[in-house]
Amino acid sequence: MKSTIFKGLTVLAALGLIGCAADRVKPALTYYHGQTPQDAYFEVVRYTPQEIEFKIKVKFASKHMYHLILEGEEPLAEGWYITILGAEDSYRLIMKAKKGVVFEAGKNYRLCIGSESPEYVARYRSSYHCSVDYEFVLPPK
Repeated sequence: MKSTIFKGLTVLAALGLIGCAADRVKPALTYYHGQTPQDAYFEVVRYTPQEIEFKIKVKFASKHMYHLILEGEEPLAEGWYITILGAEDSYRLIMKAKKGVVFEAGKNYRLCIGSESPEYVARYRSSYHCSVDYEFVLPPK
């Protein structure tokens, strides 16, 4: 009887510790600026409040890179995208905003392109290194 109660309490204690560890809030990542190519290498082709289309003329060694649109340190859109240059020596990138996010003309944004997922980086570090960092302002329509 004592053995059963002891085992039960041990299991409850273990579950409590797991719960405490899972509830821990991870600090937000800091996105460090990488190389800043000239504006001629980036172009905002079009945009709506929900998405932005870029034309990018940067050749990366990797065929896939992680792209983020940031406002300050807040990711507004993100994901893995193919970076293979096409016939125009560029690639097109269409990024959709996260739910509840709206892109606005006149605001400052950053396009951060990196080699790792921020989710992966956050497990081990508090900063994310952007291999390429492009600051832009959406023009009025």
